[in-house]
Amino acid sequence: MRDSDYVIAADRGAEQLHALGVIPDVFSGDDDSASGVAAAWAHAGVKTDIRFPSEKYATDLALAIDCARHEAARRHARLELTVTCASGGRLDHQLAVVGLLAQNDDVSPRLLEDDFECRLLSPRGSSSWEVGREAVPGTTLSVIALREGTVVSERGVHWELDHHELSLLEDRGVSNVIATKDAVVTCDVGVAAVFLLR
Repeated sequence: MRDSDYVIAADRGAEQLHALGVIPDVFSGDDDSASGVAAAWAHAGVKTDIRFPSEKYATDLALAIDCARHEAARRHARLELTVTCASGGRLDHQLAVVGLLAQNDDVSPRLLEDDFECRLLSPRGSSSWEVGREAVPGTTLSVIALREGTVVSERGVHWELDHHELSLLEDRGVSNVIATKDAVVTCDVGVAAVFLLR
């Protein structure tokens, strides 16, 4: 987060930023999940404070992504989105987060959590990830199609694929293993979620 050009705290995201001492550029959300201390700290320190009602037709993350898109457009800059602390430990939240990132595949989204990193690959955003540069051989890697007809290739892994079509949420790409430092995953068609376990 310290390396980011622009940091948006989406409600409870203020907790982690407060713990790290990283003041966000924007605090957005409905104040229903951040503690009083973290919320007060974020409200007091940010340049932009955007509040939403708790009864709304979008999640705090969806609103934060809209904010990031707006800021990138204002700066005439390419948006590359990194999301963290987004699942709240709930499977329904995790699925919704991955689904929302798949809808925003053009901004090369990646999800960083304590025990994994996930990058969404697509021809509209980033189509390849050189995973071998970021993990030692033996690290577990999973590739899951997020759109029907997704086509992926995997090189430098135990079970390689060459322009293989994966069905939506198919388990064929689960629990592969990085074999070489030049391992790479490429998505030629559709959207693929690539999980690198830590």
